[in-house]
Amino acid sequence: MIKQYFRDQLGFRLVLASLLIGSLLSVFSTGIQLVASYNSQRAEATGVLDQIETTMSETLELALWTFDFDQVNIILDGIASNAAVTHLDLSSVTGHRWTRGVASETPLQRIYDLKHTPSTGQVQHLGTLRVELSLEAVVDRVWAQFWVTLLTNLVKAYVAAIALLYIVHRMISRHMHTIAEHVDGSSVATPSTELHLDRATRTKTDDLDRIVRAVTAYEGRVRKTLNTLQTEIAERVKSEQDAREALSVRSTFIGTMSHEVRTPLNSILGFLHLIETGKEVPERQRHYANVASRAARQLHNQLSNVLDMSRLDSNAVTISTRPTDIRRLAAQWQETTAAAVHFHQKDIDVTLDLEADLDAEYELDGARLTQIITNLTDNAAKFTTKGEIRIGVRRAPKQPDNGIGTCLEISVADTGPGIAEEDAARIFDRFSQIDEGLSRSHGGTGLGLAISLEMAQLMGAELRLASDERDGFACEFLLTLHCNVRLDSDHAAS
Repeated sequence: MIKQYFRDQLGFRLVLASLLIGSLLSVFSTGIQLVASYNSQRAEATGVLDQIETTMSETLELALWTFDFDQVNIILDGIASNAAVTHLDLSSVTGHRWTRGVASETPLQRIYDLKHTPSTGQVQHLGTLRVELSLEAVVDRVWAQFWVTLLTNLVKAYVAAIALLYIVHRMISRHMHTIAEHVDGSSVATPSTELHLDRATRTKTDDLDRIVRAVTAYEGRVRKTLNTLQTEIAERVKSEQDAREALSVRSTFIGTMSHEVRTPLNSILGFLHLIETGKEVPERQRHYANVASRAARQLHNQLSNVLDMSRLDSNAVTISTRPTDIRRLAAQWQETTAAAVHFHQKDIDVTLDLEADLDAEYELDGARLTQIITNLTDNAAKFTTKGEIRIGVRRAPKQPDNGIGTCLEISVADTGPGIAEEDAARIFDRFSQIDEGLSRSHGGTGLGLAISLEMAQLMGAELRLASDERDGFACEFLLTLHCNVRLDSDHAAS
């Protein structure tokens, strides 16, 4: 039980504070008592001097006048018997001298002038008496009294402090511990026990009762809030599950429909191509077939973009790297871009700018990379009316610090109308059309750049729009790709 009391930090600090205050008050009050006692006993000791003057001086004067030296000795012995008197010195005019005790260095003394007045009326000087008093005994008694009083007061203070510790623990601290343990250990969602203090029933509420009511009310509010949150979480989980199921159904539907539509569309494109290239086809029908072929190819591209976006949403797109000849791949990009330019019937030059010190092969996903570049070059061919489209491949200015890979920077630049600075932030958004007039005239769903950005992110690459015009090109997209160099020299040489 005592250990439990001393674990009560609040009560223990209160006891320490009360002990400190009680000790200071004890020292102060004892000091006041010491000063009062010293003054009282000093006055009592100095009263001996007044007593000598009033009761013994006349007897001593008479004995000296009559030369009754035996009486003188008796009187001096009586004065010296007082404990406060430490030294007597009597000198008479006849040359006699009497001493008692030992002289002190700092005495409290008084000198008496002894004289006698005979019947003739003339005062006769008889001698001088010097009486010395010592206050050491007074001081010793005062100090003894001080320590006794101080110890008594300290004992009282410690007893009062222990009693205060017990009272604080019983009335406050143990109930606070109960409240703290209840708050720490209880489950607000499913409370097992109600907070209850082990104390007698009171007619009037106090601070502890108000704390208990506040904790109970707070638990009720928290429990209500948790129930609301759990209901909302359950609803959101169900909504998310429904949304995933709807997304899965949508993706399945779009994928199935895209395949179902593209199959006959490829047949249509094949037959239109036969009509376009047939020798006996009239020119008018050849022109109709050419227009229909363009519309079919545009529809084919839009279906491909929708299918790719659906696969991206379903996380069905995977990146598979293999050794790739970047020079050969870039040459294919140039040929594909030239075909797109021819398809759009544009007089645009397509150039390929390859850095001289490129490695023979790189570990990358050539198909996905080609899909990104094709989207970029198709946009360039679609919106550029004259000038040039340039495809560039070079080592990135900043190489990775891990020492196991390199960076390629692939650029697609054109001399088209360019992209305004205020529109640059949303060109990669889905279904975003910067210029609705151009979009209507050239077609498109606004998914090409969004697909390219998400494909690049899956590859760990960075696709961005250059912030300034370079070498006369109005628009330039930069793709920074991290990849490993293939070190198999025999394979590279083949």
